[in-house]
Order: sequence, then C-alpha cells, then structure tokens
Amino acid sequence: MQSHLNKKGHKWTNGILIIITLMIVLYVAYVKGFISLGITKLVELEVTKELLTLDIKEKSTIGINEKQIYKVTSDGITSYNFEGEEIWSDTFSMGNFISVQRKPYIAVGSMQGNHIILFNEKGRQAEIITDHPIVYFSVNESGGIATIENENNSYTVSAYDTSGKKLCWRTTFISEDGYPIVAELSPDNKLLLISYVSVDEPQVVSRIIAIDVEDRETENVDNIKYGYKQTNNLIYDIEFISKNTWVSIGDKAIDWYDLEGNQKGTQNNLSAVFVPYLTKMTEHGLGYFPMIITEKPTQNVVHRQDELVYFNDIGAETFSINLDGGIEYFYADENGVTIQKANVFRGYDKLGNPFFEYTATTDVSKVIYIPSLKKGIAVNKENVLLLTPKKEKK
Repeated sequence: MQSHLNKKGHKWTNGILIIITLMIVLYVAYVKGFISLGITKLVELEVTKELLTLDIKEKSTIGINEKQIYKVTSDGITSYNFEGEEIWSDTFSMGNFISVQRKPYIAVGSMQGNHIILFNEKGRQAEIITDHPIVYFSVNESGGIATIENENNSYTVSAYDTSGKKLCWRTTFISEDGYPIVAELSPDNKLLLISYVSVDEPQVVSRIIAIDVEDRETENVDNIKYGYKQTNNLIYDIEFISKNTWVSIGDKAIDWYDLEGNQKGTQNNLSAVFVPYLTKMTEHGLGYFPMIITEKPTQNVVHRQDELVYFNDIGAETFSINLDGGIEYFYADENGVTIQKANVFRGYDKLGNPFFEYTATTDVSKVIYIPSLKKGIAVNKENVLLLTPKKEKK
C-alpha cells in the first residue's frame, strides 16, 4: 500500500515538474519574441496635458530616450521627465544640426561642420573633432560613432568609441572606390561597414567594405576583413538588427549577413517607402527588421498601397499586413513599429500585434509610445503633448 502511494506521489511530482518546465519554456519563448500568448491588448491613447511649448520659428528634434523626453535645437539639448520638468541640459551652437539616436545614445552634429557631441540619459559623454567637414555620421547602441568626411576629391571614413577616441579610419579617392554614402559601426565597436557607390561605370556599382577595428598587428589603417561588389544595386543603408546580424539595403536587393560576412538571406525588388531604421534593437531573440514597402513608390501618399512587413535574422518574412493606403510616418524601436495614416497613429509590437492607437485632432508629426511606462508623446508644431491610455467610462 505504501509503495503504491509512493508511486502516485512520484507521478504527481513529475507532473508538476513537467507543467512548471512547460510554463518556464513558454515564458522564455514569449519574452524572446518567439511566440505570442494572445495577451496583447490594443489601447486607445488620449492627450492628458501639454508638456512643452515649442518655438515654431526654431528647428527642433523631439524624442524619447531611457524614460526621458529630449529636445534638440541649434542652441543645445534639454532632457525632461514626463511631467515636463527639466532633468538636465547642455548648451552648444550648431547651425544646420542633425541628431541621430540609438538608445541610450544621441549624437548631435552639423553637416559640413567638424564636431559631434555624444549624449546619453545622464548628459554629455564625449565630443569628437574631425579633421575635415562631416557629410555623414551615425551612432550605435554602445555610443560608437562612424563619420564620413570630405576634402576635395578624397573621403575619410572614421570610427570612434564612446569616449571620442578614434579607433580606425580609411581614406579613399573618388576615382578609386567612388563615394562613401553610409557607414555603420557594429554594436561591439569591432567592425566598421562602409558602402561606396561608383557612377563612373556602365552600371551603378556598390561596394561594401568591412574593416576589422581591432586589428592592431600591422600599421595598415585599412585592415579590410572582407568586401562585396554588387552591380545595378545602389546600397544606400546598412542596419544592425542584432549583435550578430547586419543588413545591406539597396534599391534592387536587400541582403542579410553575419559578422563574418556570410550571407544569411536575401530579398529582391522591395521598394522601401522609408529608410528602415531601428532606434533600438530588440534585446531578446534573433532580431526583427521592419519595413514599409510599396509596389508603386513613385505614386504620392494618397494613391499608394503600402505594406508593413517584418523580416527575421535570415531574411524570411515573419509578418505582413496591407495598410490600405499610404503611410506618412514610420518609427521603430525594441517595442515595435508606429505608423501614421491620415490622422491615425497605430503601433504594432515586434510580433505584429496592434498594441496602441491614437487619433490626432491637431497636425501631429510624431508619436512615440512606451508600453512599459503607459506613457507617450505627440509632437506638433507648437507643443509636445503627453499621451496615456484612455480611461474606460464607468
């Protein structure tokens, strides 16, 4: 009798362990973005209050960074909490400024200028002074910066770490490799990718050069690890969608690679409406790459029929939805994608589930919503507005 009870108890224990194990596996798979448990709820947002007043005569860039709202102008940068109270600020003077963001970093520089200032949620981190006028720069999630500088008929592409220290550089002439049009530094600051385009040949030719930033065995500053040549495909952007995967975006072909340069996947003849840009990569899973594509890119927004598509780390389509019209705004981060059609903004998480919607009553140009905070912002010409989930009527 006792033996029989022991066997029953043993079975119950095994059953409980199996259930607990399955629950853990499901939870990990959900957190990493492999499955949906069907718990995503579409919330309707409303304006709660005005946070900031903007000067309509002044160019400004508004964004959210690590639970802070930031405003960049030609005179400096200011960070606020979601009550509209100032947290920190920094002053500078930059005409024709450009700010780029990869959470938690924001880089501010000016075209044809020679310095870039790096910030995070704590304030200024570094300042980079370049030798020649800047025509392009980017920042990664580690605070690494890549620049393209121009001097007469030569271009220099450089990489810098978070402290502003130069890591490597490559100088070429237009007659050799053509024009460098984009440069990106890997999240670990170990690989610098550059896309060159040459228009002096019968067809447009793009060349991607991968530079090993850590190679210090020789005095050669190039340290080329690998390279590619593509004809009739203008590669105008490079995106890291995870720590181990990067994507080259061209007007005829889009290709996925690992850090060693092995091709993982490809998609042909996708016409992107917006340049795909992840403000922050997803922290879990193998990465997702969202795009707004259309069959007729030359048509205006009124007549276009756009589509939201997600691709995984090997270039396979994992989600798509016909948006029944043209899209006017696109924003992507680790939470998902926000799009605008007419005056309606809608968010889709990284699995493709709709998770918020906001109908603007003013001329809103930007909406960013952070689901973990249940707060977001709407930006128009005059104000920054606080968005929160609409309260249900009792």
